[in-house]
Amino acid sequence: MDVKKYLSDYSEEADLYLSNYFSQKRKEASGIDPLTVNVLNTLENFIQGGKKVRGALTVLGYKMVGGKKIDDILPVSCAIEIMHSSLLIHDDFIDHDNFRRGKPTVHRIYAKENSEHYGASIALIIGDVGIFLSNQILADSSFNPKLIIRAFHEYEDLLVNTGYGEILDIAFDKKTSISWDDILKIRKYKTAHYTFVMPLTVGAVLGGADSRVLSGIKNYGEPIGIGFQIRDDILGVFGDPKVTGKSNESDIKDGKRTFLSTKAMELVSSSDKEFLKKYYGSKGLRKKEVIKIKNIIKTSGALEYSQNLALNLAEKGKKYIHKVSKDEGSQKILAEFANFVVTRDK
Repeated sequence: MDVKKYLSDYSEEADLYLSNYFSQKRKEASGIDPLTVNVLNTLENFIQGGKKVRGALTVLGYKMVGGKKIDDILPVSCAIEIMHSSLLIHDDFIDHDNFRRGKPTVHRIYAKENSEHYGASIALIIGDVGIFLSNQILADSSFNPKLIIRAFHEYEDLLVNTGYGEILDIAFDKKTSISWDDILKIRKYKTAHYTFVMPLTVGAVLGGADSRVLSGIKNYGEPIGIGFQIRDDILGVFGDPKVTGKSNESDIKDGKRTFLSTKAMELVSSSDKEFLKKYYGSKGLRKKEVIKIKNIIKTSGALEYSQNLALNLAEKGKKYIHKVSKDEGSQKILAEFANFVVTRDK
């Protein structure tokens, strides 16, 4: 099955579940205050716009080890999506992003109602509420309690690593220089674990997978998750905003440390390096300087290097597919997922 079709089919089911779920949550919150209903609307609207890769991988992780109770795994997969969107709400504030999926970010929505601090405060708490709801759905799921506890342990362990990765991302951003190994470390912990390893692991655990399968998932998902982030970095500079829903200039204007910028600093001439040091992330950057920075990244070979690295990481992960599942259909979709995430256009 084509990955885009797989994601589209999953999204239809997930959106229906989420619509019913949030409708019930709004009823529960309506007796508190209209604002509590409003924030649930905001959270639902934010979730509805995503690709839902992680939720789809949760279902795949469950099915590939023989799981049959699709009606039971669907709520868990939606919990993973709620958690993901909640982390994005936090991340958007940390990164000062104004748009996500073509719409204003949550902290910007609420800042317009009052103040910057108000917008940030409400956004952070909405993200927290989403994480709490995610945990609640997993805890209340219909699986064997022992499997739920085991899944929770895996889930929380990988999310803690995500938190560590976010901390490293913030801290390393203040360094005067950053190495390729630093970038890899950040992406491994911030993105790779929770993008691929975590959802597949949660689904597989609830399907009764043993430790050998979980080891295979880690070996499959970690390199592909890093490849996913490399592709994200590329789209952040060279993607079409009409397709991605995000600016292709903000990473440059904000001086974001990415695979592209780090590799470019290694490869460029001394004069181009001085230009990057002067203008990459400088305040008041003009259009012509943004264009020149993009050209430097491209002509330095950093873009081509990053594209090839993402493809190679996908191939590395695919070597472990046979360790993850013996089912031919599952193996095929795992391979297609690996290819898709490093070549996608949004």
